[in-house]
Amino acid sequence: MRVFRVKCFVTHFLQVMSISLFITFGVYGQTIRLNYAKQPLNEILLDLNQRYQIQISVNANLSSNCLISIKQQFASVDKALEALAKKCDLELVKISNVYAFRQPEPVTPAPVVKKERPVRYGYRGLVVESNSQEPLPYTLVKFADGHVVSDENGYFSFKSTRKSVTVQFRHLGYQVTSTVLLPKQMSKVALLSQPQLLEEVVITSKPKLPEVEQEIPHTRVGQEAGHIAFNDIANNLVPGNSDNLIFNNLRLYPGVMAAGESITDYVIWGSYAGQNHVIYDGITLFNSWGINDDIGRVNPYMVKNVNLYKGGYNVPYGERVGGVIMIDGRSGDRQKPELGISLSNQLANGYLNVPMFNNQASLQLAGRKTYYELLDLSTTPQAKNEFILPTYDYTDFNLKFTASFSNRDVLEISAIGSQDSYNGAFKSEFGREVIEDVQVSSRQIGSSLKYVKSWRNGGTTDLLLSQSEYQPALQTNYNIKSLNPNRPDTVRSFNWANTVSEQTGRLTHRFPAVNHHQLQLSVGWVNQTTSVQSQGNQRALDDIKSQQARWSMYAMDQMQWGAFSLNVGLKADFTQFQATPFLQPRINGRFNITPQWNINFGWGIYNQFVSKYSVIDEVGNQRDVWQTSNGRVFPVLQAVHQVVGVAYLAKSWEVSLEGHYNTFDGANRYFIGRNGLPFFAGGDVRSLGVDVFVKRRIQKHEFWVAYSLSKVEERFAINQRRLLPYKESPQSQRHELKVAAVLNFTPFYLTLTNVNGSGFINNTVEKANQEIVPYWRTDLAAQYRFRLHKLRCQAGFSILNVFNRSNVRLNQSVNVPDGSTINTIGIPFTPTFYLNVGI
Repeated sequence: MRVFRVKCFVTHFLQVMSISLFITFGVYGQTIRLNYAKQPLNEILLDLNQRYQIQISVNANLSSNCLISIKQQFASVDKALEALAKKCDLELVKISNVYAFRQPEPVTPAPVVKKERPVRYGYRGLVVESNSQEPLPYTLVKFADGHVVSDENGYFSFKSTRKSVTVQFRHLGYQVTSTVLLPKQMSKVALLSQPQLLEEVVITSKPKLPEVEQEIPHTRVGQEAGHIAFNDIANNLVPGNSDNLIFNNLRLYPGVMAAGESITDYVIWGSYAGQNHVIYDGITLFNSWGINDDIGRVNPYMVKNVNLYKGGYNVPYGERVGGVIMIDGRSGDRQKPELGISLSNQLANGYLNVPMFNNQASLQLAGRKTYYELLDLSTTPQAKNEFILPTYDYTDFNLKFTASFSNRDVLEISAIGSQDSYNGAFKSEFGREVIEDVQVSSRQIGSSLKYVKSWRNGGTTDLLLSQSEYQPALQTNYNIKSLNPNRPDTVRSFNWANTVSEQTGRLTHRFPAVNHHQLQLSVGWVNQTTSVQSQGNQRALDDIKSQQARWSMYAMDQMQWGAFSLNVGLKADFTQFQATPFLQPRINGRFNITPQWNINFGWGIYNQFVSKYSVIDEVGNQRDVWQTSNGRVFPVLQAVHQVVGVAYLAKSWEVSLEGHYNTFDGANRYFIGRNGLPFFAGGDVRSLGVDVFVKRRIQKHEFWVAYSLSKVEERFAINQRRLLPYKESPQSQRHELKVAAVLNFTPFYLTLTNVNGSGFINNTVEKANQEIVPYWRTDLAAQYRFRLHKLRCQAGFSILNVFNRSNVRLNQSVNVPDGSTINTIGIPFTPTFYLNVGI
């Protein structure tokens, strides 16, 4: 009986399970069809509940406000309900056998983990000379993350992720020094000059002495496109150096024309008069062409560094379309007084340095004066050409005050003034007797004030105020003997004066180097004035006074990635006569192939707003007149520079190969016709060439060769008519070879230089069968250094033009109406004896 009951229970259980499974599979196993048109969600869910006995929970407001149109089949109820929930932006949740529709909970975004920026430490400092404490501008500062260059005041600043950095300092003429810098300190780094040969240098605020490398300095050629740098230490014995430090050094390097002996206005890569910008301590020097002898406008006692930019330079340098010569004056020794006296058979030169205010400031005074030559050592060259032998007089004065404050700020006040006169007379007995007399005088004055602010967080700000004025005057008289005794002689005269002045204010800020970038911003105001006064029968220009003021701004980013350096700059000048600014983009770069080899390049657009315009009389005599641009009669000059080079720089070798192609627009001239009336000629110029420089050091001796292959061509349109074909310019010279040997037999020093040039046309008017005379000049200099108690003495001599070669000066020839040409003689055989005494 019990067995029967068990069997009945099992049979009943199986029947119940079969019915449940049948119901379940009936609901979940069948295909769900949804076919609704704009039906509220709640109606659709009620229908599904009736059709499939589905238990559903939903908010009435949510379901009634959502209209659904759907026609689709689903494999299960879950899929169908998920589709309905998605159309109403609801979330489907199944709790036991009940389906619940609800609004989705807002998703809380995962907390963003901020990536911590690496801490950057600021480093700043001042590079000075060990003994005098003079700032050393343009010092190369190398560290692990890259390198920077100290500014013209010797300051540097950069940022690094390192808590301490090992920095190497390199400056031309000084020992290479390495030391450790700490952040948040104003470090003062003192470098030793190479000739001192001491064993240590002083680094203030440093626990131990730095590592010093005894490296022989070399001329900085080939490190940047079109750039040459030197100072008074690396170039301390060049023939004629005691009188004209700048020209006598630059003339021995490629790209600077030595032939023509244009000591008052340089010819750099074929540039014309007035196209090169010479700057001394922020003061523009308008080159005076009245000086005949070997005397430069800047006193050598005041020169610290010289940087020559032949072309392709960036926005911080210059305001012209040619080259730039930047001369940095000495800051003076603030530790002890100095006295220097230099005497030669041509002039006397004196220098005085006085420390002031507890060694926080210095005052420098210097001056030169020519006097009667004790020995008549200049002989007249024998040649078929006739020459003018001029006399001269020269006087100059320099003053500079420099002060440092407790916060490392610096104040500099500089002043320069010079006066010269030139007199030359000539009498020709060939053909008709011609007497020509030339009297020239000029005065150059200038001053500047510069304040340098060093910020605690790095970077520096410079405020520069400067003014400069140049006043030349010319009087020329011709007396031409008449062949007919019954007719009077022809007498012609020309009196001319041309004054040019400039006032400048500029504010420049340099940010510390960070992330491979160093930004520099500047804004300035420039006011330029010119006046022309002329008397005589030949007047190409009426007496006129003009003035032009403009705002000048620039930005430059110095970038570096490993072996590649790139400087990108943009300059904008806003003038009174043009609504749109004159934009001048520029770019420079260098790639270090190896530590010794590098490739460098430069490109840029350049504008000039005060220029020299040539006035050519009916027989071809040229006079250059300073005139401000007004956008119409006197347009703004524009040039495009393209420079590329390759260099090998090592301890014993320096090799540089550099090519350039420059174009100039706005080279205007005024010609005086046979009828005495002037006519205008506008034109353009192109200059191309290759410079080669090879220097070898053997022990303490140096030998170098410089070669330039170049061509300068010009073309003009007379009265704005058809352009004439290109022809060579008066200063165009195809070949120039320079050789120098500097022998160091301490305490004896000997320098021998030789320059050969293929010659230049030297005439603005084309002549048939015009002879081009090659240039050749050999110079010699010797020096002996000794001490007399506390006196530092240098005795020596310099012989210019040892073989008394008959050379002529560029742009100083005179054409006379009978067709002959009178050339102004270049430097003849000129021995100069000197004695320099210093305390």
